[in-house]
Amino acid sequence: MTNVQPAPTAIARTGASIGSQLVPLRRNSGWLMAAGIALILLGLFGLVAVHLFSLVSALTFGAMMLAGGAVLLVDAFRHPGWQSRLTMISIGVVYVITGILVFINPLQAVIALTMVCAAMLIATGLLRIIAAFQVRPMVAWGWILASGLLSLLLGIVIAVQLPQAAAWVLGTFLAVELIFQGWSYVFLARAIRSTFDGVHPKPVA
Repeated sequence: MTNVQPAPTAIARTGASIGSQLVPLRRNSGWLMAAGIALILLGLFGLVAVHLFSLVSALTFGAMMLAGGAVLLVDAFRHPGWQSRLTMISIGVVYVITGILVFINPLQAVIALTMVCAAMLIATGLLRIIAAFQVRPMVAWGWILASGLLSLLLGIVIAVQLPQAAAWVLGTFLAVELIFQGWSYVFLARAIRSTFDGVHPKPVA
């Protein structure tokens, strides 16, 4: 069977097209790096001002509920013959009412969301512990067990410390998320810059 080799002109044309597509990506890597650094700094600020970030988390949740409810209501009224119209309207109304309640009493919303976080951590921890024993012959079962125990312990600690824990849980989670997101942007920007020079891939050492 004869291997068909592509013509040199085709290879050059393909390489040029790939390089031309990578140029805008590398040019925007600076903005990506700046966004990553900004998110890291914002996350570090959040670790200091966890009370403020907890409140911001609750208000963000309320805004998302309001926006989601509005979208559901508009979409339901756009389809008058839809069989599930009443269900969608009911869900939309619940979303809107929840969002309004969050803005009326954000402190109670912070406590409620913290309780949900604690319950989720406890449930996740228990499920991971069960999964670890189910895959016990595997080498990584110990890591799964440790992760489950950590989630379970963190959920119990938060639940025991309620409502005092509501002052720092959501803010800490948001701050840590911003820091990790920022580092991912920074690493991605550095990877883009180190992978190619804007036109041709850099040779591997």
